[in-house]
Amino acid sequence: MIRKKVIDQFELEAKTSGGAVFEQGVKESKRSKAVRRIAQPLMDKHWKNQVTNLHRIYRVAEYLHTRSKRIK
Repeated sequence: MIRKKVIDQFELEAKTSGGAVFEQGVKESKRSKAVRRIAQPLMDKHWKNQVTNLHRIYRVAEYLHTRSKRIK
């Protein structure tokens, strides 16, 4: 009896795309982690259990992240 190996959708995508999709996911993950790292001190200071403040803080953190990537 021969058993076939079951390939999940992510492994199949990585094999067929040449790693481009995987690479894009890694870049997005690193960007999100950097934004969260920037947002944490702002959250500690300004978030008072209001979702509106949460969205504003993350928008500011994303702006600061893109600004830090500018050519000086």
